[in-house]
Amino acid sequence: MSERTQEGLRAAPVGGRSRSPARRARHARSHETLRPHVAVDHLDLSVHRGDVFGFLGPNGAGKTTTIRMMVGLIFPTEGYVQVLDHRLPGDRLEALKHVGGFVEVPAFYRNMTGRENLRMLGELSGDGSEARINEVLDVVGLRERADSKVGDYSHGMNQRLGIAQALLHKPEVVILDEPTNGLDPQGMKDVRELVRALGAAGTTVFLSSHLLNEVEQVCNRAVIINKGRVVVEGPVSELHPEHSAVKVLTRDQTRAREVLGAVVGAHNIALDEEYLVVDGVNGNVPDLVEELVRQGIKVEAIVPAREQGLEDYFLGLTQSADVDAARSPAA
Repeated sequence: MSERTQEGLRAAPVGGRSRSPARRARHARSHETLRPHVAVDHLDLSVHRGDVFGFLGPNGAGKTTTIRMMVGLIFPTEGYVQVLDHRLPGDRLEALKHVGGFVEVPAFYRNMTGRENLRMLGELSGDGSEARINEVLDVVGLRERADSKVGDYSHGMNQRLGIAQALLHKPEVVILDEPTNGLDPQGMKDVRELVRALGAAGTTVFLSSHLLNEVEQVCNRAVIINKGRVVVEGPVSELHPEHSAVKVLTRDQTRAREVLGAVVGAHNIALDEEYLVVDGVNGNVPDLVEELVRQGIKVEAIVPAREQGLEDYFLGLTQSADVDAARSPAA
């Protein structure tokens, strides 16, 4: 697991309360009198070199805390993070030479231009040359606005500048924490295309998100966590409900609702504009269509009802007996 050619990033089981390097003693004293909050609970995952890896979970699942440990902003109470051949927190400086990214929202001097910000940050990271600055500006599509003040940038432009800064020193691993958060649809599309391009170029990308739909579009592998623990991990193509819902459009939606409700249960039928959303199909779409036709109802469309967010899917996973068993003390 530590072979440099096989893995870009490795997290051994980490858990307990995270603690800031600067406030370690204070947190230790608090532990004696206050019940600790476990933000990341023995999380064990691997990111392979070349992955565009989705790090999924609802708000409060422990995603940002995990990323803060990955970049050395806080220390785990036990365990470690390994980047290539280097472990954090012990070998922090060497590990971070291979990592770029931002946590939560990238921050820049608003009274300086995008280029000036990159020039200053590049000098700190080791590559502030104009050639490299122009290169990353081209990658994120900000070359034309490079000499505008950051205070005049839209939120989407600010996010792209954050990615440009992360790429300055040519890192082997790029960590992005909710990069499309707060963006309009066009801004989200731009960032997704940029992440795809990074992955296609061979950069390992660790993408934190709470949107399953977003990860499905750009990632090849992903993990879903909740309360600091892994719920499910694997290829993105497998991270969706086994019993996906479908949308049904017929010439008589009132009668169709009655017919379908008799088959799958009325509680599994919902209305989405002109469509009926049918849950609990269990792969029996042909049988449902056959029953509608047998009842003389003309079917105009059957389309997948793909989830737009993680929350409903995640709730279904955490309420299943298998996940509850996996979280038991015996497991």
